[in-house]
Amino acid sequence: MSVGWIKSSGASVSGTLALWDQGQLAEVPAGIGWDVVRMGRHRGWRTVDALRAAGEPVGPVLVAEPYVEVLVALGSADDWDQDGATVLAAGELVPVPPPAVVAPHTLNARSWIVPPKDTLTDGAKLYEAYAAAGATLIAGDLR
Repeated sequence: MSVGWIKSSGASVSGTLALWDQGQLAEVPAGIGWDVVRMGRHRGWRTVDALRAAGEPVGPVLVAEPYVEVLVALGSADDWDQDGATVLAAGELVPVPPPAVVAPHTLNARSWIVPPKDTLTDGAKLYEAYAAAGATLIAGDLR
């Protein structure tokens, strides 16, 4: 399991692993090693699907009941201005399950759509995919 993403956040790797061993979520800060874009759940899933369909590399993606959170390269979402999505503030804590907890499985109502690895999603590509996902929703494509 790659732990570089935990280390780059400034969180304790050993503390994170210990919490996971106890069946708990760990909290890692956003905006230090990578940024997090949070979007509504339905549009977030569509955004991930759009990235995959375009053949774009997709980094870690979390899902919780009301939203999807995408880890992007630090600073790559600084100009984000899409309605319905926000970039988490630097230092804001993100509860994360172990990488093995992938949807549809959950831990405290959180799971990974795409588990952590060494790749982060490109913020500009995410922006494009989010806009495209919004357009399909507006057009009534609710498949």
